[in-house]
Amino acid sequence: MLMISPDALLRLRSETRAPVTLALIRPAPVKKLPRHRREAIVDALAAMMREAELTPFAIEGPGRAAIRARLCMFGWRWGQADAAADEAVQAALARVGAKRPDWKQGQPEWTQDGVTPQTRERCARCAKPLPIDDDAHWRKFCGPVCAQAAKVDRNRRRDKDERYAKEKIYRLAWAEKQQPRACKLCGTIFKPKRNNDYYCSRDCGDQSRVKAFSASRRSRGREMQMVCEAVRTE
Repeated sequence: MLMISPDALLRLRSETRAPVTLALIRPAPVKKLPRHRREAIVDALAAMMREAELTPFAIEGPGRAAIRARLCMFGWRWGQADAAADEAVQAALARVGAKRPDWKQGQPEWTQDGVTPQTRERCARCAKPLPIDDDAHWRKFCGPVCAQAAKVDRNRRRDKDERYAKEKIYRLAWAEKQQPRACKLCGTIFKPKRNNDYYCSRDCGDQSRVKAFSASRRSRGREMQMVCEAVRTE
C-alpha cells in the first residue's frame, strides 16, 4: 500500500489549493453638508462659542454630538455624520479664533513660563483663611465642602452650555427642514424657527397681539354696555 508522508501531503495540499482573493474594502463616500446649511450651522456654533462662559472649547463636544445625532436621524451614516459635524465645529473654532492650549497650559498649577505658582491664603469659594500646613500653596479650598460645591457649580455651568448648544443646534436643524410660510400680519414669506411661529418678526407679533388685545377690550366693553342696558330696563 502506498503511503504518503506528512510533508508530502502538506505539499500536495498547498499545490492543489485555489488561491484566496480577499474582497477590496472600499471607503465610504464622503458626504458634505450643503453650503447654505453648513454656513448656518457654523454661524450658530460661532455665536454660541463667543457666549460660552468658560471657553469656546466647551461647545466643541456637545455641538459635534448634536450635529451628528441630527444627521443620523436624517439618514446619514455615523461616520459620514461625524466627519461633517467635526468639520463644521472646527470651522466655527477657526472663525472665533480659538487656540487650543498645550498640555502644560492645561495643568491647574500653570500660570506662565518662569513664574512660580500662586500662593493662596484664602479659600477660592468662601474666602476664609486656608489652614497653614505644608500643602498650603497647592490648596485651593478650605475643605471638602467648598471643593465639592465648587465642582457642582462648575459642572452646572458646563451642563448649561451643553444644553444650550444642543437645543440651538436641534432648533436650527429643524428649521432647515421646514417649508416657508406666510406671515399672518404682513404676508412676508419666512422660515419658521419654531412650530408656533406665525409672524416673520417680533414687530409683527407685537402688532398682532396689540390688535387682539384691543379687539378683546372692545368686545368686553360691548358686553358690559349690554349688561348695563339690561339692568336699566329692569
